[in-house]
This record gives sequence, structure tokens and C-alpha cells, in this order.
Amino acid sequence: MTDVLQHIRLDADRTPVSARILVVDEDPAICEMIRDNFAGEGYEVESCYTGDETYNLDLSQYELVLLDLSIDDNNGLGVVEQIKQIYEPDEVAVIAYSVKMSPQTIIQALNAGADDYLIKPFSIRELKARVRSVLRRR
Repeated sequence: MTDVLQHIRLDADRTPVSARILVVDEDPAICEMIRDNFAGEGYEVESCYTGDETYNLDLSQYELVLLDLSIDDNNGLGVVEQIKQIYEPDEVAVIAYSVKMSPQTIIQALNAGADDYLIKPFSIRELKARVRSVLRRR
């Protein structure tokens, strides 16, 4: 049992951290909503608001990036591609989301390297289920 406990990361409050998540969205309210809803479940959630900010971070410290494809004047696909070119597939997972619901947009996001896709507006319950699913596959 102690071996298992040694592998659980703890945040500053000694609360088990399930995963570190980076939210990339131009809307601070969305970032805050995601952070508030995941924090109580042991996730550590940080935010940034542009693709440029994302490029300046060491994303290997996160297990998952939640990314709005509309950032940087709809250049979110480029951000997904850059993340997947720089980091190993098992290093950082990406869930892309957008108001665009056409099959073409979803296919483009998945082909760019996104591990999953959500259509906005999405329910927090669906987001949590998709996050758990993507993290289980890692």
C-alpha cells in the first residue's frame, strides 16, 4: 500500500492531484469555470490565453491541455499541431473544443493531433468524462 501512496502526487495543501491540466482559452471566465469545477476533484488547473503563451511553457509538466480552437484568430489547429510536433504522444494529451460542430472541423482537429473534441457549449459533466477517458488511455 505504501508503494501506491508514494506515486500519488500532492499539491501544496497535501491534496492528491489527479493530473495537471492547462486550459488555453481567450475567455478568462471559461478558464475559471473549468478550474473551479476540477479543483475539488484533485486536478491542478492552470490557464493561458493565447497560443504564444502556450509556446512559452514547458507543456511536459501537464498531462492534458484543453484548447479552444478559436484562440489566436482561429489558429487553434496550428497550436495543436505544434504541441504534437514538440511533445511525444504519451507526454501531453490534447482535448480541443470549439463552437464549430461540422464533421470537417472535428476531423481536422483529430488529424492535427487532438486526442478528443468537444462542441461548445459543453456540459461540465461531459468534459469531466472526456478528461477521465483521455487520461485513462495515457
